[in-house]
Amino acid sequence: MEKMAGDIFIDTNILVYANNSLSPFSRIAQTKLNEVLANYENIWVSRQVLREFAAIVSKEMLAAGNPDFKKLENVIKKFERDFKIAEDSLLVTNKWLSLLCETKSAGKQVHDTNIAATMLVHEIGVILTNNVSDFQRFSHLITIVPMLQEH
Repeated sequence: MEKMAGDIFIDTNILVYANNSLSPFSRIAQTKLNEVLANYENIWVSRQVLREFAAIVSKEMLAAGNPDFKKLENVIKKFERDFKIAEDSLLVTNKWLSLLCETKSAGKQVHDTNIAATMLVHEIGVILTNNVSDFQRFSHLITIVPMLQEH
């Protein structure tokens, strides 16, 4: 099968699940990531996603009493090799501010709004996420691919 012409953005939760064998979503996230790798030309994350991943995983490591920060560093460096990085910029900030006003995003929603802004500035039209509701307010601008198929 030929790869689809296009780009896809990977939300933090997909990476967290795929890298945590104890998660009930681990296998599903790994399968979805493999599908994405097989079917899309360009797979993207952002520096924000890398920071969010580190925040979640380091907290889990400390709670489990197993703080292996070198392993965390290696996983993030692997992401940098495996995925394209959508860098933050003044253009992203300006788009983010515009989207905040347009969607009236507040609280934790500002982080998802920044992901949407990053995607739009980098012309990435599709996101893979398990948090579909977080991106619904941007569905007129981006395509949302859910990790779990709705029945």
